[in-house]
Amino acid sequence: MKPKLIIMALLCAVSWRCYAQTEKGTGFAGLSVSFGTSKQNSSAPSLNTFTVTPRGGYFLANNLAIGLELPLNLSKLRGESYISWDEEDGRYEDRYGPKEFSFGFSPFLRKYVDVKDRFKFFAQANLLMQVNTFNRIDDEGYLIRTDAQVKGFGASISPGFAYRLSNDSSLEFSFPIVTFFHQSYYASESLYNYDKTNNLRLALQNFTPTFTINIHF
Repeated sequence: MKPKLIIMALLCAVSWRCYAQTEKGTGFAGLSVSFGTSKQNSSAPSLNTFTVTPRGGYFLANNLAIGLELPLNLSKLRGESYISWDEEDGRYEDRYGPKEFSFGFSPFLRKYVDVKDRFKFFAQANLLMQVNTFNRIDDEGYLIRTDAQVKGFGASISPGFAYRLSNDSSLEFSFPIVTFFHQSYYASESLYNYDKTNNLRLALQNFTPTFTINIHF
């Protein structure tokens, strides 16, 4: 009889700890990476984007968390080039893939739903404000200078799955199904010549999978 009671107690302890990862009053911190490719239209070059995002959150209630993400984003146009001065060699050189770096401030709200054992489904809503630095290129392809300014603001909704790796860690996979972004500069000032003030994209237009490792405390 005693072995059965011990086994039941251990199972209860494991189940409780899994639940405790998303219990009211607990928190988490993590780091995510994502990569995406998008096009303005069918004839435009591909825009490759790589993002690293530190994040942290706190559970206001069981399975309901608020938090903050700080996305660091590097974008590059495939096949495009520009000409810039190389101080070390003392001459102009062709450089491929104009780059744009941006960082953002993104609060979020997340709701978890229990699925099975170690798995949880979640839905997350984000707001975003972003600042970027970009290479300004003239009509002849020469790099004029690198500018920095507020890029804009937006919002997104992302579903995902969380898998409990251990009592204090989890692995997540998610992707945005709807994103909206309002740009604050005109097409002539944009490295990528996006001529839309408002951009609304669905998952199939801009599939950007995100992988995250979280530490729970």
